[in-house]
Amino acid sequence: MRGRGLLVAVAVAGVTLAGLQGTALADTAVPVWQPQGTAVKGAATTAEAQALTPGGTYKDTLKVGDTKYYGVDLDAKSSAYLSAFAVPKPGAKVAYGDGIDLKLQSADGTDCDSFDAHFDNDGAARPVGGYTERTIEKDGRCQEANRYTLEIKRESAGTSDPGEWPVEIRFMSEPALKADAKPAPASSATEASPTPVTGTPKPAQGGTSFNDAAAIKSGIWNDKVLPGETRFYKVPVDWGQHAVLFADFANAPAAKQNGFQSAGVRVDAYNPARGHIDDDTESYAGKQTSITGQTVPVSYANRFESGSKVSATRFAGWYYFAVSVHPGVKDVVNGPIGVTLRLDVKGTAAPSPGYDGDAAKAGFGISGDDLAKADGTASGGGSSSTLRLVAFAALGAGTVLLLSLAVWLVAARRRVAVPQAPPQSQAPQSGYGPPPAW
Repeated sequence: MRGRGLLVAVAVAGVTLAGLQGTALADTAVPVWQPQGTAVKGAATTAEAQALTPGGTYKDTLKVGDTKYYGVDLDAKSSAYLSAFAVPKPGAKVAYGDGIDLKLQSADGTDCDSFDAHFDNDGAARPVGGYTERTIEKDGRCQEANRYTLEIKRESAGTSDPGEWPVEIRFMSEPALKADAKPAPASSATEASPTPVTGTPKPAQGGTSFNDAAAIKSGIWNDKVLPGETRFYKVPVDWGQHAVLFADFANAPAAKQNGFQSAGVRVDAYNPARGHIDDDTESYAGKQTSITGQTVPVSYANRFESGSKVSATRFAGWYYFAVSVHPGVKDVVNGPIGVTLRLDVKGTAAPSPGYDGDAAKAGFGISGDDLAKADGTASGGGSSSTLRLVAFAALGAGTVLLLSLAVWLVAARRRVAVPQAPPQSQAPQSGYGPPPAW
C-alpha cells in the first residue's frame, strides 16, 4: 500500500507539474501587480458614472472592447491627476497597438486631456498606463468647478489574448499655490552622461507595483529580474533635483545559441502621480547591456512647458522607475537576469514653491524620513525575491520538485489516515520522516 501511495502521489505531482508547464509554469514564477483599493464598476455611460474621491485608489477590470466611465468632481483651485494602469497576465499575447486610452472630459463634452498607453515596440504584456490631468492655469481648459468624467478604453487586436485585465485607478489632487507664491522658472531636458557612482552595491528587492516599490537613493543597487517581470523602484526627488538611473543588465547562461530578443529590456520613468515621463529599451542577446531612465530638475513651472519629459517633472515626491524584461527572453537565457541600478540624485534641494495646503500629505513632496527609508526593500513587505527565484529555479528542477512533492503527499496522506500515533514503543517503523519544509 505504501508503494501504491507513492505512485499515486507521484502521478498527482506529475499531473500538477504538467498542468503548470509551458506558458503557465513560467508565468506562475513571475510576481504580478495585484490592483489595490476600493472595488468600483465603471459605467457604460457618463450618466451612470460612479464618483471617485480625491486621494482614493480603486480597482476594476477591462474586457476586450470595454469603454468605462467614472465620475470626477473637481473644484476651481486644485490640479487633478487621474491615473490608470492595466495589468495583463504575464506572458499573455498582446499586439503593438494594444493598451488603454484615457480621456478626461468636462460636463459639456470638452476634452480636457488624454493619454494613450500602448505596448508599442516590444509587444510584451506588462503593466501599462499613465494619467490624464487638469492643470490650473490662466486661460487653460476645464478650469471651472464641475462634474468631470474619466474614460478608460481597452484596445486589443483580434489575435490578442481575450482575458480580462485588472485595472488600478488613482485620483490625486494637488493644492493650489498661495497668492504671493513665486515658483522657480522651468527646467530644460538634458541627456544623461555616464555617472561615476562608486561604492559597494547594496541589495534591492523591487516591488510589483507603485504600491510596494522598493525605495532607493543615490548609490548602487543589485537585483534580479525574471523574463516577463516588471520590478518597481521609487526615488525621493526634491524641488530642484533630478534623478539619473543607469540600469545595467548582466549577461546570463544562454538557453540557445545566438538567441536574441528585440526590446528585451526596458526602463520606464514615472512621476509621483504615476504620470509617464520617458522610457528606454534595448535588445537583449544574453550579453550585458545598459539603458537609462532620468528626470529633469523638478520645478512647479515645468507643467506649463511642452513635452512630457519636462511637463511631468512638476512636483517633488517619490519618482518611480519600472524595470522590465521581455517574456521572450526566457528563450534566450536560462534563469533571471542580474540588474545593477546606478542611481544619482543630482542637485541641492530647493524650497517648496508655496502651496496653500498640505501638498506632502496629498502625495507631492518628500521629508527627511523618506531618505532614511530608501534602503532597497519593497514597501509593505513587497515581493519575496527568495520565493520567486526558487519558483523559477523549479522550472529546471522538475524531478527534485516532483519527488519532494510525492514524499510530502504521502506523509500528509498518512497523517490523515492515522490521526493519533500509537505509543512510541509500539509505533510501526517506516522509512518516511516528516514532510520537507517548503
